Amino acid sequence: RRQRQMCIRDRIYILFDNFSDENCRMWNGYNPDWRPNWNEEIEDELKRIQEHSPIPLPDDYCEIFRAFGGGGIEDKRPNWAIPDMSFWAWAEIEDFNDCFDFFEECPNALPIGDDIGDRMYMLIQSKEENGIYMSGKSLFWDKEYRTKIASSFTELFTDADVQRKFRNYYCYGYDKGTDGR
Repeated sequence: RRQRQMCIRDRIYILFDNFSDENCRMWNGYNPDWRPNWNEEIEDELKRIQEHSPIPLPDDYCEIFRAFGGGGIEDKRPNWAIPDMSFWAWAEIEDFNDCFDFFEECPNALPIGDDIGDRMYMLIQSKEENGIYMSGKSLFWDKEYRTKIASSFTELFTDADVQRKFRNYYCYGYDKGTDGR
């Protein structure tokens, strides 16, 4: 008997203990005052990103965007799983591009979010680079300052070694070879 494969959203909930700890939270772009219809408009928002993206969007990104788009995941637990990640809606992507000419500087990439601070995340699909990368917001254009954090979102949210490396690169700028916590 074939077992049904668990979707990435369910895997994320397991990784973060169903967000039951008060130091760990998730949210999407819904806001009763300025985005009251977000949950009904999420597919339109994803289509807008797909239309403007210079690269095809992976299925696991689309699944994650449907769950957390316009929002993010924040983990402040002592044994945190991965650094904070927000997942930008098209307006944030467009604003970032307007400020930094992202698409001109990185024609094979899509900015997808940030750490709710100075670091940004991007999907890159080119001959030299392929996967999810992290960079300072002001240095994204320089390949020397980009760090590959995973080949896919599925890998990022299911592979403990990838998560450890992501934490180390995030905290120290390099992989210490052990969990740096």
